[in-house]
Amino acid sequence: MSGNALGALYMLLSGVGFTVYIVLAKELSKDVHPLFLAFWRSFFSCLISVPVILRVGLTSLKTKRPGLVFARSLFGTLGFALAMLALSDFFTLSLSQFNAISFSRSMFVTILAAIVLREVVGVHRWGAVAVGFVGVLIMVLPGIFVFWEPGAFDTLNLDLGTLFALGSAFFLAFSIVLVKTLSAELSAVALLTYANVLSTLLLLPFAFIFWSNPSLEIWGWMIFMALTGFVGQYCYISAVSVGDASFLSPLDYLRLPMATVADLLVVGMLPGVNVWIGASIIIVAAVYITWRDRKKQAQKVTVLQDN
Repeated sequence: MSGNALGALYMLLSGVGFTVYIVLAKELSKDVHPLFLAFWRSFFSCLISVPVILRVGLTSLKTKRPGLVFARSLFGTLGFALAMLALSDFFTLSLSQFNAISFSRSMFVTILAAIVLREVVGVHRWGAVAVGFVGVLIMVLPGIFVFWEPGAFDTLNLDLGTLFALGSAFFLAFSIVLVKTLSAELSAVALLTYANVLSTLLLLPFAFIFWSNPSLEIWGWMIFMALTGFVGQYCYISAVSVGDASFLSPLDYLRLPMATVADLLVVGMLPGVNVWIGASIIIVAAVYITWRDRKKQAQKVTVLQDN
């Protein structure tokens, strides 16, 4: 099997894992607080990752930039915790809406890379970012483009759950930008281990504040949720490591139809037209940003080879 074919298989498995994970997160939040759930998800993921990190060796965790590793884990934890809150039964955000909003990370990554890493972002990528955020507006504020019509804002969807989802996308994008800096020193598995360990420590106080006494059945489902989340992360990392990112990135958006099927099966509802239109615009913009980024990297390689 070629690298791209194996990467595509890993990416599909990652999508299935993440879809099952968000379904369980939403359903379990009916019984326990989402931040209590977030802590145990991180804790169980730590336990699951122990055999993996032992296999590659503890020396893989050595770093000369612990402050940057902590910052990456802090932003990742904020993004992860806000995602758990957005997905929770506290709000009306559907799984497909959450997934669609999460795709805005590509736009945030471009902005933060220009600010934090001082990357040169051309007019094409800035244009794609602007178009992508138009898609976000269509999805969360469908009445904004027909504001003159009576009742245009009757379907206003900018609730706290939506804001949490956008905040999650922003902080996870910040985490991704820092990964770009750290990946030269640490492997993906090491970064994943640090993220799980530090997330567990950072979320520990919230576990006590929102302590629950779940039944044995709920404990079992929480462990299974952590497993599916870990599998989703591991398969995504494996996909990127064996395949070409420009080929695999569009496959990640299969999570949207997967989440739509989950919405239909779990709550018996489908996303509105505005969600499909907004998500389509976001996905096209994100794919274009990825393509431009890969093209720019290929041009750099060609210049270096010529020299």
